[in-house]
Amino acid sequence: MARGLDHLHTGLQKPIVHGNLKSKNVLLDRNYLPYLSDFGIHLLLNPTSGQEILEASAAEGYKSPELIKMRDASPETDIYSLGVIFLELLSGKEPINEKPTPDEDFYLPNFMRNAVLDHRISDLYHPDLLLRNNNDKGNPVTEESILKFFQLAMTCCSPSPTLRPNSRRVLMMLEEIGK
Repeated sequence: MARGLDHLHTGLQKPIVHGNLKSKNVLLDRNYLPYLSDFGIHLLLNPTSGQEILEASAAEGYKSPELIKMRDASPETDIYSLGVIFLELLSGKEPINEKPTPDEDFYLPNFMRNAVLDHRISDLYHPDLLLRNNNDKGNPVTEESILKFFQLAMTCCSPSPTLRPNSRRVLMMLEEIGK
């Protein structure tokens, strides 16, 4: 996903902002390799239709705080959405909790921040992530690599767009985590 986003942001003559990045727009092939779909389509539509797509993205929990205010998609807003997808992968939770309990937050990035602040580390990732067979190709999943991935996801979901890494930095950090 990060490689595809980096290609859109830096690999073309004119950068493309996805503008509608969410897990539903990530397609998997038969080898479970991800492909981004529906990128930049909000720019091809008339302004009203494009705004409706961005508003639907907000309702699903992928819209960054500044996109809610400014209504202009940017590489930084794509990185925010990527961070939300990373949090979904880690936790197995939806971006929006329709029925939060009193100690839970409605919005996944806030829920995860509160879990750290409240020392609820078990809420940060789904326990099945550690059950990966060590005979699989690649390195075994460790709690340390999961926590590094969590840190990357939370950095991508920073409320400040200037604190979010760019797509190239996300790729570098993922490669480091994978070692």
